[in-house]
Amino acid sequence: MTVREIILGVKNRPGELSRIIGHLYENDVKVPAFWVGTENKKAILRFIASDPEAAMSVLTGLGFKAKTMDVIAARVPDHPGGLNTILKLLHSANIDILHIYPCLETRDPILILEVDKTKEAAKVLKNNWINLYDERIYNY
Repeated sequence: MTVREIILGVKNRPGELSRIIGHLYENDVKVPAFWVGTENKKAILRFIASDPEAAMSVLTGLGFKAKTMDVIAARVPDHPGGLNTILKLLHSANIDILHIYPCLETRDPILILEVDKTKEAAKVLKNNWINLYDERIYNY
């Protein structure tokens, strides 16, 4: 059970992120979760969109060459140490976390996880009662 993450390279300059997100919102695409990493004049934007196909269309129209990949959207258990529960499960299965970031516009605490073994990680988490989300997260 996975969701589609959109990944694109952008210029690291004032207002660029606002410009991109603004165009998505103008096209009724919500962005409930995103991650940005910068290095010098370049940045990588990773995000979850309410409508991945529409988001890709908007980005293509803006001249970006975006790609998608499957990532895990996992609900963090609501107790002290809930985050570490997920981290320990992945560690015990020898699964490496490549990127991790939270969803901002959801009722429940949800993490987006890019890992080196996506199918195995989803199985480990589900087998240990961690709720995973599929495309329903896009409109959560």
